[in-house]
Amino acid sequence: MSHQLKNNLVHWRYAGIGLLLIFGGLVLSMFSTAESIVEVWSESRTYNHGFVILPITLWLIWQKRGELVKVVPEPVFLPLLVVAVLACFWLLSRLAGIQITEQFAFVCMLIAMSMSVLGWRLSMYLAFPLLFLVFAVPMGEELVPPMMDFTAFFTVEAIRLTGIPVYREGLWFVLPSGNWSVVEACSGIRYIIASITLGFLYAYISYHTLWKRLLFILLSALLPVVANGLRAYGIVMIGHLSGMELAVGVDHLVYGWVFFGIVMLLLFWIGGFWSEEHPPIKVQSYAKAHTARHPSYAIVVAAVGLLVAVGAQAAFLKLSATKPVAGERWQLPVTDNWKLTEPSGEQLAATYQPTDFVLHGDFLHEGENVTLFVAFYPNQRQGYEAVAKKNSLVRPDSSEMQLQDKRTLRTDFGTDVAEVNQQVLVRRSGGKYERLLVWQWFRIAGKELNGPYAAKLHEIRARITKGRSDGAWIAVGTPLEAEDYEVASVRLQSFVREVYPGVARAMDDALTLQR
Repeated sequence: MSHQLKNNLVHWRYAGIGLLLIFGGLVLSMFSTAESIVEVWSESRTYNHGFVILPITLWLIWQKRGELVKVVPEPVFLPLLVVAVLACFWLLSRLAGIQITEQFAFVCMLIAMSMSVLGWRLSMYLAFPLLFLVFAVPMGEELVPPMMDFTAFFTVEAIRLTGIPVYREGLWFVLPSGNWSVVEACSGIRYIIASITLGFLYAYISYHTLWKRLLFILLSALLPVVANGLRAYGIVMIGHLSGMELAVGVDHLVYGWVFFGIVMLLLFWIGGFWSEEHPPIKVQSYAKAHTARHPSYAIVVAAVGLLVAVGAQAAFLKLSATKPVAGERWQLPVTDNWKLTEPSGEQLAATYQPTDFVLHGDFLHEGENVTLFVAFYPNQRQGYEAVAKKNSLVRPDSSEMQLQDKRTLRTDFGTDVAEVNQQVLVRRSGGKYERLLVWQWFRIAGKELNGPYAAKLHEIRARITKGRSDGAWIAVGTPLEAEDYEVASVRLQSFVREVYPGVARAMDDALTLQR
């Protein structure tokens, strides 16, 4: 073994120790974040692939070991500045309970710390394997609603081109042979995530020219969108032509994955015509390797990076420390005009994160009915918060309810004026339709807000400046008859202006009862 190779191996041993310290230390210091990632992998079939991301990354790097051993790791501190920025991003995300950005910051910190230990030359050479770790983040759920809309649009238009009459209402459409609906499982998000992940991996293995890699990744992202539309159209046609005997149950999911597999095989087969040999890494001269920093420098860099992560965790523990809240004086408000009645129908909220502070009831005034629902979270934390996907007026994968016609409008809350989200909630049961005009908004640290992003930003600000972490998700709904939006909107405005101040006081009273 040459002297240069021995010197390189010494540097790599210290770099390996530094990388192990980074991985182990980051997981331990931010264990709750790492645990949340694994939980999503376990609970969602969409993200089961997350378990193999790290092993694949290590395998990709191991395949390059013959080239890597020729180069000395050159640890640098500059990427740790990025780590500091990411640690702040993680802290703000953690405070606001935005799990996806919290997890994204965690994985990116791992990548940036690894770059600081390896140095610029090796980081650039291993850029694709390192970036592949990003696929460990369970992200993409925000694409589900637009993908459902696109799937419904694509399917209906394709059916019309076929010459079959079809009537569409939102995510529902009716053919002469039967009724269909687009639910979350039909959005194609699983195909998109799987395709991009496989496309990224294939692009790295098959090409070394950057534009070829990026082009193939782009194709792997666009193709499943079109393929999912074709899949949905094919399934509807199979059901229609078979008299609703085929492709109407679990089997249509099987057909979908078979079709997706064929599409991906075609993509990889075509991509194989332009495959390239990877060039070798440029080897350092012995003189440069001999004059490199002491091998232990890698451990120093890793330790500094971990100190940043520990500091972010300590800051979170300090800012998130709040007192428990008692639950007395929490009841529906009483007003002169709007009278509380016996529940006349289904609760407005289909699902919500659990809390002891819930108000729901039907109110009546001069024959006009309004339903109120409030989920209040005095001390928000992950799984116990106002802004959450689970806080919804429709059940996931339900084919019997949907939201339509989303708008934003300014509303008088009695004590303040703010914006709410207005939508039409459509419920279907036994061929009958019930339409409600619904307003939704959030109350974060005493302020009414209509958007999830604005609500989260205000929550961060309130935690830091006021030490408040309370939030509420509020919805009011009223029957929408003959598509008369104006009448229903005036009814909701009258109700909110008179009843909501009492609801706000109930939340404030609960907050004052801290032990």
